[in-house]
Amino acid sequence: MESTFRLNLLNPQHAKINEVIKGLNPKIYKSKNQFLIEACEFYIDHYGEDDIPSKEEKRYEQFVTRDEIEKIKKEIEYSAMSEARKEVISLLGGALAGVKNSQPVVIANPQEDMEEQPEEDVMNDSDVAGLAMGWMLKGD
Repeated sequence: MESTFRLNLLNPQHAKINEVIKGLNPKIYKSKNQFLIEACEFYIDHYGEDDIPSKEEKRYEQFVTRDEIEKIKKEIEYSAMSEARKEVISLLGGALAGVKNSQPVVIANPQEDMEEQPEEDVMNDSDVAGLAMGWMLKGD
């Protein structure tokens, strides 16, 4: 088998390799071919042949399988549901705290007397807590 190794000296990477090959110590490396063989062998031994995939393997790795899409879809759904639960619990907690500490707010209409106050239509804390627990259990 015969192979040719050509370098383009206008390419900085090729020029660097050319400088290394020109500067080889002849006492250590008997030939430039042997140096290149040892360099390739070192690369294969240290990085493995598996790290040099064929073009077909590279092309296949670019595609996402249906199983991977389903897995990603389930992860996104789970994440969205978890965030929604946290948000609902936070809002209900805020509502519970607001009901306990709430002061009636009066919005006066110009036609009505300032002294009339609307009746309070606020649920009991136990009712709100029951609804919150129902929402939490419904999500599971």
